[in-house]
Amino acid sequence: MRLQESLDELEETSADVALLFWILAILFFSLGDTVSSFMVFSQGGNEPNPNMRWSLGLLADGLLGFVLVKTAAITILYAIAFLWEGAHRWMIPIVLILAGVYLTNNMLVFLDIR
Repeated sequence: MRLQESLDELEETSADVALLFWILAILFFSLGDTVSSFMVFSQGGNEPNPNMRWSLGLLADGLLGFVLVKTAAITILYAIAFLWEGAHRWMIPIVLILAGVYLTNNMLVFLDIR
């Protein structure tokens, strides 16, 4: 009985850590990259990623299209991670966190804000 309780507790802790990783991924990859990208766009910069550049033309102001594509990407990646068993499940949000930190930092360097 104690082994089962320990396994249940470990699974619960693992789910909490995974949730934290997803929150950080959303903050850095979605919010951080979007805000810093639009700060760069306001200074005359452009979007080097062709998919995201395409998303800017979806709707009149560009922001909604950008956010919709980012949201779709996060949703699809979350679904894949949810279906992926084991520790590999954490790889997707960790990669998104790293990408988000890198992209946000690059934008801030471009703007000389740091």
